[in-house]
Amino acid sequence: MNNSSVSLAVSSSSQAQLSSVEAAFWGTSYGVVSILIILTNTMALVAFVKTRPRRKNTHYFLMNLSIADLLVGAISVPLFVVCLVDLETWGQSLALRIVHSTFDILSGLSSVFTLAIVSVERLVAVSIPYKFRMIPRKVYFICIAATWFLSGCVASIGIAFYFRVVKESFYTVVILSLSLPLSVVSFAYVTIVYKINQKNNSAKNCKNMTVERRLSITLLCVTAIFVLSWLPFQLIFILVHFCKTCTFPANMVCFIKFLHYSNSFMNAAVYTFRIPEFKEALAELFNRKLSQSEGQHVLLQDFTCDSTTSVTRVTHSLVNSNGTMLVSPDVSPKVSGRMLKGRFV
Repeated sequence: MNNSSVSLAVSSSSQAQLSSVEAAFWGTSYGVVSILIILTNTMALVAFVKTRPRRKNTHYFLMNLSIADLLVGAISVPLFVVCLVDLETWGQSLALRIVHSTFDILSGLSSVFTLAIVSVERLVAVSIPYKFRMIPRKVYFICIAATWFLSGCVASIGIAFYFRVVKESFYTVVILSLSLPLSVVSFAYVTIVYKINQKNNSAKNCKNMTVERRLSITLLCVTAIFVLSWLPFQLIFILVHFCKTCTFPANMVCFIKFLHYSNSFMNAAVYTFRIPEFKEALAELFNRKLSQSEGQHVLLQDFTCDSTTSVTRVTHSLVNSNGTMLVSPDVSPKVSGRMLKGRFV
């Protein structure tokens, strides 16, 4: 078993079991996931920039999550595809394996740590809302820096593992880095749902009950997606560590890796696109682009020129995208000439 990185130790014998058709299928599947990760998280970052007047502290965590997931889609997934389609190059290039391992650990664990911090932040917001509102913004920035620092430390241990500086301690660190966030997220969101249900039982406002119920459903989805995406990956990593003789079917390994990479675009879909401020920012952005593309309805094909006076006449109306007339068909030659000189010449 090639136990070389967090990107899932895949044995050479298992990789060899992939036929050319299966390798093409999984390569295409990972390619689609990579594109989805890049698109959804880019849109999330654009929405974050556009919501500056309405930005909340929680949004900084989601921005950090999008950056980490964007690295997964832009670097980790494409390099893993190289592992699938060109095993010979992968096996001969130590630098390629180290780069993939480093970015896979750095981006993957940053995403996982951020999800854990978001779950704790949400638990505090629900449990002690008054104290939650007093948390300064610098605390959020410190937490964000901590996610990258811890991920960088684990990635450094991974590099040391390649050069045989460390051995068993690498697996211990990785298992703890995955187990603790999974436990924290599960505990936090189960507690949040419990507290929300308690509030619903005592709430008299139907509107508040509807909002709280929607939030509880969202949190259940978040927990389920996170556990289903990462738990199989962690289980097989533990088996790789404790069972040196175990081998795994190549298609099962690819599917488990596919699940945990897919979490990087599901994060943006579940977190970002369910936030009203972000949805409004994206709607405004797309509506503005649409208006710009449809707002230039100047009809230029029917200009007539009087050769005796050298004056060009506009025979069509100039209207905007709303159908409002800006220049009437009977515009005078003098006004038309100035317009042409200033706008069209």
